[in-house]
Amino acid sequence: MALKVQDRIERRLVVEVYIYNVIKYLSERFSISEKEISIVHEPIIGGIVPDLVLIHNNTWFIVEFKTHPQPSKDIVTIMKYKRIIDERIKPKMTIPILAYVYKRPTINAAVTGKVKPLVILHLAGRKYEVLYENVKSG
Repeated sequence: MALKVQDRIERRLVVEVYIYNVIKYLSERFSISEKEISIVHEPIIGGIVPDLVLIHNNTWFIVEFKTHPQPSKDIVTIMKYKRIIDERIKPKMTIPILAYVYKRPTINAAVTGKVKPLVILHLAGRKYEVLYENVKSG
């Protein structure tokens, strides 16, 4: 039983590092204070459950963490989440973020197309790398 608790603690710490990376990206990219960001873990909205929603000034950042890159499929899923949140919650703006952990996906124009807004990050340790970004700030 102690091992299960330890595994859960370690998993939670790893998740916190990745959440920190996404918040750091938002803070640096959109000049948002980290203290002004609300964190909602796995909210249930209209039958969908995104991994994480970060909210600042009625702008919703929908975050999906992925360990096995399938960008075409992942983009379809997160855009479905965006559509449902836009219809049900009606935030000022909704920005989907795909956060790839461990494996760096191959991103090309055919995969991302004209999807806007969309952010694709690769998270490694306490660092993030922006692989694709099509958003407007402000």
